[in-house]
Amino acid sequence: MAGVGTGTVAYDTKEEVMEWMLDIQLGRRNLSPIQRIAVAEKYRPIYEKQALANKQVAMQEARKSNEKNKSEQISANLPKTEPINTSEKLANIAGVSGKTYSMGKKILDSDNETLKQEVLSGEKSINAGYKELTQNKKEKYFL
Repeated sequence: MAGVGTGTVAYDTKEEVMEWMLDIQLGRRNLSPIQRIAVAEKYRPIYEKQALANKQVAMQEARKSNEKNKSEQISANLPKTEPINTSEKLANIAGVSGKTYSMGKKILDSDNETLKQEVLSGEKSINAGYKELTQNKKEKYFL
């Protein structure tokens, strides 16, 4: 093909590449909310790793600061780091509310394959699938 070339995109970290891939996957097709949640969940480890790294940096800085001033509590010395709420960030990426994301994740994590397929296919909504899932659990508990 004449005139068509490929470009190079430079990213500093593997996480940046993964975020770019997530953006491409979510942006290129018209996915249902549960499908968007399923794609976003694949990237949960990236955001959990970032959250842990931020927490570790904050605690290291707090320890250094606390050593300098023993009379103050660690919480008062925590530096300003960007806290990451993994589920909230993934919900934003998937374009759904935190509540919808939580319900969808519980459906996807369940062992009810039939229900998962019904929700993924659009036969049932996330809300209806979640209600069925939680109702089934309640019924098993009380039997």
